[in-house]
Amino acid sequence: MSTVKTTPPPTRVDPSADGIPVEHRPGYGVPSQDPRPSAQVPLTPEEAEREAGSVLAGGGVMAGAATGAAVGGAMAGPIGVVVGVAVGGVAGAVGGAAASKAVATDPHDIPQPEGAQPRSGGQQ
Repeated sequence: MSTVKTTPPPTRVDPSADGIPVEHRPGYGVPSQDPRPSAQVPLTPEEAEREAGSVLAGGGVMAGAATGAAVGGAMAGPIGVVVGVAVGGVAGAVGGAAASKAVATDPHDIPQPEGAQPRSGGQQ
């Protein structure tokens, strides 16, 4: 019978000796590029809120660009597609950013896991 031993992910990563923030745990790669659970570092509530806003703005860009291309193509042909994508993308980004502000919560109201501490690069 094989037993797999896993190390729980750290709740924070300390700065290096020269004061530069370290983005990874010793022995592991950068968390976004290393899928091993031990390499991952949890987000602070502020970082999670910022990521949610980025997702909404990015989704708004895609939806706006697609809508703009469809409307522009129907109204003005190939040139309308180009203009529609540009205008729709900008409008979608603005709309997505506004939506993220509308649904934003106070990060301090989000419950933290027991014993969790924010990463060294986060605001406290």
